[in-house]
Amino acid sequence: MFRRIVLLAPLLTLCLLCQCQKPSVADVPTPGSTDRSPIDVALLEDGRRAVVVHHTADSVALVDLQTGKVLDEARTGRKPAAVAVHPDGKRLAVSNHWSHDVHFFAVEGNKLVRQAVAPVGPLPRGLLYSNTGDRLFVAVAGADEVVAIDPATHKVTRRWPAPREPRELALSADGRWLAAASSRSGHVRVWNTATGELHWERQIVDAFNLRGLAFTADGDHVICAHVVRRDLPVTKGHIEEGWIIDSRLTRLPLKANVTPPYLQIALDVRGEAMGDPHGLALSPDGKLLAVTGSGSHELILMHTENLPWNTDPGDFIDGRLLDGKQHRRVALGGRPLAAKFAKDRIVIANYLSDALQIVDPGAGKLERTVALSEVRKPTLARHGEAIFYDAKRSHNQWFSCHTCHTDGHTSGQNFDTLNDDSFGTTKLTPTLRNVARTGPWTWHGWQKDLGASVAKSFTDTMYGPPGAKEDVRAVVAFLETLEHPPLPTRDVPKRDVPKRDVPKRADRAIARGAALFSEKARCARCHRPPFYTVPGAYDVKLDSGGSPHDGFNPPSLNGLSDRGPYLHDGRAKTLEEVLRTWHTPRHVGGAALTEDEERDLLAFLRSL
Repeated sequence: MFRRIVLLAPLLTLCLLCQCQKPSVADVPTPGSTDRSPIDVALLEDGRRAVVVHHTADSVALVDLQTGKVLDEARTGRKPAAVAVHPDGKRLAVSNHWSHDVHFFAVEGNKLVRQAVAPVGPLPRGLLYSNTGDRLFVAVAGADEVVAIDPATHKVTRRWPAPREPRELALSADGRWLAAASSRSGHVRVWNTATGELHWERQIVDAFNLRGLAFTADGDHVICAHVVRRDLPVTKGHIEEGWIIDSRLTRLPLKANVTPPYLQIALDVRGEAMGDPHGLALSPDGKLLAVTGSGSHELILMHTENLPWNTDPGDFIDGRLLDGKQHRRVALGGRPLAAKFAKDRIVIANYLSDALQIVDPGAGKLERTVALSEVRKPTLARHGEAIFYDAKRSHNQWFSCHTCHTDGHTSGQNFDTLNDDSFGTTKLTPTLRNVARTGPWTWHGWQKDLGASVAKSFTDTMYGPPGAKEDVRAVVAFLETLEHPPLPTRDVPKRDVPKRDVPKRADRAIARGAALFSEKARCARCHRPPFYTVPGAYDVKLDSGGSPHDGFNPPSLNGLSDRGPYLHDGRAKTLEEVLRTWHTPRHVGGAALTEDEERDLLAFLRSL
């Protein structure tokens, strides 16, 4: 957990790794020319063919799973995140995380033909079609909402609030219920698709990084894969006992107003935990459950009959499951993410292996691999990326760098590590976007060497083996690729632009806020562009909480619209609370703001 001192550090959502050189939009992707990084997969023709989205190659591919051949590859928007197939099997949709839109394609023989583009809002993630195909549901993570699109007109027809950072969606078999899991808040929500009404909203206590989501075959429950956190200091002993991070499944009854609101199963084996649960799939008959361990490079298979669901599952998997039959682990390597059942096989998108993997669940083994790019030596940054997502680098493989700095960003959680040379001083996990450009590091700014910070995290946070010099260099190279996703609208009008050229009220508010930021509020003294930070540590009238280091390093303010909570310990849940209570302009020698001025300043901050 590399700690970039972020005073207003909310936590951004995703990762978005830009280490690949992309061809122009007009180019057709060249198979094998770059890392593909498959992040999601959907199946066609009863699993004979698949469509897979390539997160770092900005493309979608049609794959024949029987021959192992890539039949076609087509351009998407930037950083595609998910794919869904229409019930007719002849159309599909792709959400583009950095383009803030959804691309629609037709499957014409062995070709993918783009048909339309629908803007949906900032940072879309998971998506799926309704059973009748008349609606497409999209989790718009950056707007904290789920939207419905009419596939015929490609227009948004409805929006549902879903704080914070909705990522995964699931639909009941009868199409009546839509579920969404919010990664940073631990919330699961279910809506009635016929009426559009919210059926219920439940928060899984201490849960974050909510990923796999599925309805049971009978439609009576929703199951979610995730991790949970504890408040204890991050020590080797606490990690070993499962007292820092646990991997779990949570089962939530569809019925409203039930007690208890959910039951859980622990997934971690003592001495060999499951790192970063991600994809979750249930067999069509509901008798087999599959979960990918993206950090421990595996697939876990469990028979659903007689699973020991419990209100308190403990820190380790129930010993009754470890009989060699009820619970099996299939080694996959790489970074296995999405998993889909295809009759008697499971198809897995493996991000770091650049491949689709076919698992025989009956035999409990990897049957074959379908390569999506040519095999080549990883770049230094790609090697660092693999280390970043590798839970086996931590003691007993409990967590990876990604667990807390989710996708190179932030999980929005507080942890008590030795990054400030003390315990008892819990800190918010900061984003790592632009981290290589915004030193010094740690909340107090005492760390002047990013490589030394990485090496310290290997041993003093993850309690794994010390990294070789090449490993440290590789992780730093990967961190250098991390940047903030572009906002749908990033331009800030200059103050001297004629009013007729700034027609949007929002743009005028941003321009006024920029002036306040530099002058009346005096924020620019410590938050200077282009990264809106400066070196050094300053007294900003906030308690250091017992840390031996005084003062705080001003965090970068870029990407504030995709972060929260804020300040070094997450005490401020919103930017409004920051400006009104804990870090007002008066704290830094500025003047008090009127309500209108505060709104303008917030508009500017959210535009960065």
